[in-house]
Amino acid sequence: MESKCEYSSMQIPGDPKYATAAASYVCEIARMIGMQKQDIKSLEKGIIGAIKALIGYSFEAGEKGILEVICERIPEGFKVSLQDKGLPFGTIGAELSVSESQVDDIPGMAEPISHLKEYLDEIRLHNLGPGGKALILIKHLKNRDITDYYATCDLEPYEPSTAPIALSGDQSKCRVRRMKPEDAAEVSKTIYKTYGYTYPHDYVYYPEKIIALNESGRLFSAVAVAGDNEIAGYGVFKTWQQNPKIVEMAQGVVKPEFRSLGCFRNMTRYLLDQAKSRGIEGAFGEAVTNHTISQHTVHGFGFKDCGLRLGLIPSDTLFKGMKGKIPHKVSMLVQFLYLQVPPPHVPELYVTDHHQDIIAALYKELGVRPQIKKSLPTKMQKAAATSVVKIKQVPSMNYVRIIIERYGRNIVGEIKNKVKEICLQKTDIVNLFLNLSDPLTDNYTAQFENLGFFFSGILPGGFKNGHALILQYLNNVPIDYDAIQVESAIAGKILAYVRKQDPSRS
Repeated sequence: MESKCEYSSMQIPGDPKYATAAASYVCEIARMIGMQKQDIKSLEKGIIGAIKALIGYSFEAGEKGILEVICERIPEGFKVSLQDKGLPFGTIGAELSVSESQVDDIPGMAEPISHLKEYLDEIRLHNLGPGGKALILIKHLKNRDITDYYATCDLEPYEPSTAPIALSGDQSKCRVRRMKPEDAAEVSKTIYKTYGYTYPHDYVYYPEKIIALNESGRLFSAVAVAGDNEIAGYGVFKTWQQNPKIVEMAQGVVKPEFRSLGCFRNMTRYLLDQAKSRGIEGAFGEAVTNHTISQHTVHGFGFKDCGLRLGLIPSDTLFKGMKGKIPHKVSMLVQFLYLQVPPPHVPELYVTDHHQDIIAALYKELGVRPQIKKSLPTKMQKAAATSVVKIKQVPSMNYVRIIIERYGRNIVGEIKNKVKEICLQKTDIVNLFLNLSDPLTDNYTAQFENLGFFFSGILPGGFKNGHALILQYLNNVPIDYDAIQVESAIAGKILAYVRKQDPSRS
């Protein structure tokens, strides 16, 4: 629904000599909402042309008419309505899009409107009956975040105490479908109102990026719809870049007033079904550990706990609509689900001796039996001349992920230098992903642990050609282990093991 909380208007006489002054007013409003300079220049030409054409069409020479110029920010960008009570737009109905052939039947308007398309993204003609008529001009905002799509009063945080809305019949059902491009602005708005700018995946603040990522296939987005077709929630699975055969259940948010309708469960089931139908082998996600509600929810779908990533959510995070800050850094429980029937045995894994028992227990929980092998000593193996390492920074979480795709001869020194550099940037958390199917992982794990890394968990299918061992490094980050809440027995075992491995507690 379009809001008029950031809305302004002015009136000019029905005289074309006022067109330039009116365009200057429109351009100043456009500048205030963040429109780029080149787009403002284009907008100015379009507005001047539109006003002159409309006045020439609407009023006879010497007729004292009034033209109202209305500016409004809308999800698509910037909307300008030119309204008057002069000559109606021919015999058209209540509304006409200029892309329709009937515009040619409006003498004096067809040619000017054709020229306007060079400067404006959308043009519409409306007859308003006794209210006159309106020429609607829309200029899209490109690559802007959600605060440039909506006015400030539209982005106020949800109230934590928002009561569930009263719905009846089919309206009370939470339906789930794939997200459409026109849903993207409302999705961004929903996440912003829930999390402010604290959400770790920053693409969600840019509707155009949401659309582009879905079109590229990297994301599959779904929306929950309830009531009068209102978007009630948003969920995503994201292709894991290291292995397109698994997906990450990356986001899930439901508006407070719809949280009693089962929207989150319905979205999760829909997304898992969609992934499974596409031949995806597995899905993983992460649940917070400051409560066990989300853990319980995903356990109901068959997810199994397989790791604990400490301190991912910063302690100074302030979610909109919540009172105060999170009192301590929140850790995340890694959970995995096989979407296809898993093989009875996973490929050969090369696990250092002291982690073999916990890793065997994690795979047993997943319903598969690992084939744990002992590799040859490092000096008897041929490491590549150079390493292949991928690094991803997540500034909003003050976190860095390092993935070693190939061990080079100086890999330990490279990781040592990289961690030093990361720590000097005051990054809190570093996760290191190692390929358990690479024989060298057995030999190098202990060397990385000598640098301060320690056990975090596993990610089945974490590599295209193998499974991932996750190690973690804390840059002087205190962890309150007693505050970590977990539900399952295996999660309790993971928590105890990670706590024991943490070098800061030795």
